[in-house]
Amino acid sequence: MSGTPAAEFDGPAPPVGAGGWASGLTIRDFLISAFFHIRVVILFGLIPIAVGVGAATLAKTEYTASSLLMVIVSREVTNQQNITDSGPAVLSIEGLKQVESEVQIIESADVIRAVIEDIGIDRLYPPGPLARLRDLFGTTGPMDRAIARFRTDLRVSVRDGSNVIDVSFTLPDRDLAVETADKLVQVFLARRRAIMQNPTARFLRLEVDRFKRELNEADSAVELLKARTGIIDFTQDAVLAANQVDAVVQRRRQVAERRVAVTSQITEAERQLKAQPETVFDFGQTADSAGGDDDNALLSRLLVERDRIAMQYAPNGSMMREINRKIETVRQQIATRNQRAYQTTRDVRNPSIAYLSNMILSLRIEADALGKQEKELADQQQVAEKRLSELRVAETELVELNRRRDTLNESYREYLRRATAAQIEEAAATERQSSVRLVQDAGAAVTSRNMRLPLLGAGLLGGILFGVAAGAVAAALRTSFIMPHEAERGLELPMLGEYGNLSRAEDDNDADRDVGSLAALLLDTEVDGAPLRRMQFLVPDPDEALAPLAHGVATEITLQRGLRTLFVDLTAPGAEPASDLGARDTGGLLVAPSEVPLLWTLRDRSRSRLLDIRLSSAEARRLMDELGATFEAIVVCGTARDAEAVGHRFEELVDGNVLMLRAEKTRKAPAIALRDSVIDNGGVPLGFVFVGRRYILPDWIYRLA
Repeated sequence: MSGTPAAEFDGPAPPVGAGGWASGLTIRDFLISAFFHIRVVILFGLIPIAVGVGAATLAKTEYTASSLLMVIVSREVTNQQNITDSGPAVLSIEGLKQVESEVQIIESADVIRAVIEDIGIDRLYPPGPLARLRDLFGTTGPMDRAIARFRTDLRVSVRDGSNVIDVSFTLPDRDLAVETADKLVQVFLARRRAIMQNPTARFLRLEVDRFKRELNEADSAVELLKARTGIIDFTQDAVLAANQVDAVVQRRRQVAERRVAVTSQITEAERQLKAQPETVFDFGQTADSAGGDDDNALLSRLLVERDRIAMQYAPNGSMMREINRKIETVRQQIATRNQRAYQTTRDVRNPSIAYLSNMILSLRIEADALGKQEKELADQQQVAEKRLSELRVAETELVELNRRRDTLNESYREYLRRATAAQIEEAAATERQSSVRLVQDAGAAVTSRNMRLPLLGAGLLGGILFGVAAGAVAAALRTSFIMPHEAERGLELPMLGEYGNLSRAEDDNDADRDVGSLAALLLDTEVDGAPLRRMQFLVPDPDEALAPLAHGVATEITLQRGLRTLFVDLTAPGAEPASDLGARDTGGLLVAPSEVPLLWTLRDRSRSRLLDIRLSSAEARRLMDELGATFEAIVVCGTARDAEAVGHRFEELVDGNVLMLRAEKTRKAPAIALRDSVIDNGGVPLGFVFVGRRYILPDWIYRLA
């Protein structure tokens, strides 16, 4: 096998193993698929090109007449809010809404219908040759179709960031386009004036009077409710009532606490009063002098007096003797004092009895006062809670009345302001200009457009796209293999070689090189550690190249390696003559030597037990082992469409199975079914041989890609 051209043009095959079949789509693959389906690509590509050429031939020069209208945002607009307010000179959201509403009026059916009627439907859109047939079988009338065509030719847009409206109309006739655009602007302005005539001052004044009456009724209801419930300021009254209830509750709690304390004090005081004695010891005293004894003081006075007398009288005078005698008497009295003892003991009435009695009296008076105070506080709490309940009941009604009054007040002010603004507008409506002004006439800006070149370009581009799409669809729907890597991805098997490459048909030795390379590859292959010596070539559908390929491989095995080889052709239509002198029955096959030395071939299928479909598997393996003992190599070829299904028997008996696929003819489904059949029967699929391949692209594209 020679793989040089294939490697040169298509690149190396992906490696065998997990993930080796998901090669991406390359430019070369795309070009090969496109050239393979070149007829489909050209056919579908010519359709848009023909349509583009026809459209370019029939295309006419179209003239577009454009008018410019400027919308002035003013109090003339009926949907303008806060109509009398003065704001900044900018285009607000309401202004943009106004401009958009003007666009909607221009595109309205009434305006378009009036323009068509003024110009004439037959003049604007002359009837074609199929007009009567369309009127006969159509579901819409001529005016409806004319309005639809008019909207197709009309383009109304707002300039970005401005309040200028661009009104354009396109027709093949320049003068008619200008006339139609001018007529459209005139009809729009007239229609707009009719729409804007909406005197609202009278209706607004009626609403103002109604809101005023309801507002007065609400005020009267609020005042009546306040007078009935005695409310001056509801918030302040509610706070005062709540505070009063809270203060009374707090005082009641304090009185209750004090009453419990007083009761406890009275009980304890009475208990202690009963336990007190009537009298208690006041004091006891023991002394050597009675009360009023002033001997010492008297002695001191006498001594002082003697000193004074001694200074005035003689020492032995009567005065001195008298005073000395008194002094001596006092001293004797003092000296005998220790012999005179005095003791005093006094008991008094118990003072705690009076204190406890007074305290009990005070506590009983306080307890009586607390009882009366608690009763009064209960009455005050009842009155305060009643007031608070009245305020709660009045709150709901007062809130509802205030809410209604606020709503009526806001509505009254709004309607009063709008009514005043409407009166001002109606008074100035006759003297003020319209808020939509014509900036540019249609005849001042007329442009022409010819679509021949764009249509031709669109046809060419559409032809390319349609051709590419048709080629892609044809490639997706194709069920055959045109490149080896497609078969590798579809079957998840490697390509073992090529045979009968049509692009190398002029080379007489090419087939021999392909067969020789394939035979060498198979002989060098090992299955489960053993060299491959028994092989089978299978094809999904009958193919005339199968037998020559298998016979060539068997011949190469005998010539290259000198192995005794048996070639079993299961696709032969009839039996060979059995009168050959060298024919013999070996391993259930009637074989005979061929012209090639060491190469034996099957002679008669009918007399070969191994080819009997009813033969058991164990017997078939025994016969195959007998053949293996006789021949060093066995080559079998068969087809999946064999009526006797003999080829499926050898799928398990041989060491490996080689599928043969014919380029552009072998379908994917039978090939995958054949691979699955080999695996299900216990055989080993080695790969496939690609037969009859041709290089679709020119050589110069292969070299560039």
